[in-house]
Amino acid sequence: METATGSRLLGEVVEMSLEDVLRNIRSSLPPDPNCSSIRDQVQHQPQILPNKLTYVSELDDITAVHFSATKSAGLGISGRHLPLLYRLISNLITPPHLYAILVIDIEGRFDATRLTCSPYHLQHAYIYRPARSDSDNTRALVAEAEGILLYGSVTKASAGREWWGTIVVGGVGAGDITTGWKGWLRVDRENVRGFAPGISAEEALDQKRQRQDIVDAAGWVATSQWGGFVFREADEKVLGVEANPEQPLDVGERDESARD
Repeated sequence: METATGSRLLGEVVEMSLEDVLRNIRSSLPPDPNCSSIRDQVQHQPQILPNKLTYVSELDDITAVHFSATKSAGLGISGRHLPLLYRLISNLITPPHLYAILVIDIEGRFDATRLTCSPYHLQHAYIYRPARSDSDNTRALVAEAEGILLYGSVTKASAGREWWGTIVVGGVGAGDITTGWKGWLRVDRENVRGFAPGISAEEALDQKRQRQDIVDAAGWVATSQWGGFVFREADEKVLGVEANPEQPLDVGERDESARD
């Protein structure tokens, strides 16, 4: 009898590997909602998009390297940032790109007459100067200004243009381009060689006009740990074709008083 019982038990034994055992156990357990929630969070986690193109090849190459190294999008400019902004905006709103763009001027120092293009293209650069200069509340300012432009009537002239994005002058934490002391790309005046050693005061005075011309013709240097380049505030070809000495005062500037 004992022999028969043992034979029956052995016949009921199913040979399985450890992997098969674990698979059967997992399939028999009810699904864990916490695990699926975590998977959903990972799948739906927002991706960090790379920087928008400025169509200045040297700058786009550097921002691409910066994004690859830091996974942080956005161009932050420190130092003497305005000449680079004038160059970028002039390039973006003119052919062949023909974008419309928003500039939030928290500092109050952005001079739209420095943009080197015709009044026709200037009307597509919207400068918003908030009544309150609150650099700590930049995100709210950006959302407010973008809301005015998207849903208001001030941008009807740009209905046929693609929006490039937002530049924040004097604020951090929002905008496609921001300026401030935390910027990872620094802009300085291009270095100009000084007078030769041993030159007399009289010789220096004789060369004063020539030296001033050299200084005025000097460009700007953008530097970062990811690379750098030299640029001029205005493209000579753009100046020759687009510049208009009689630019109107109304160059697309918008402030809070215009909403009343």
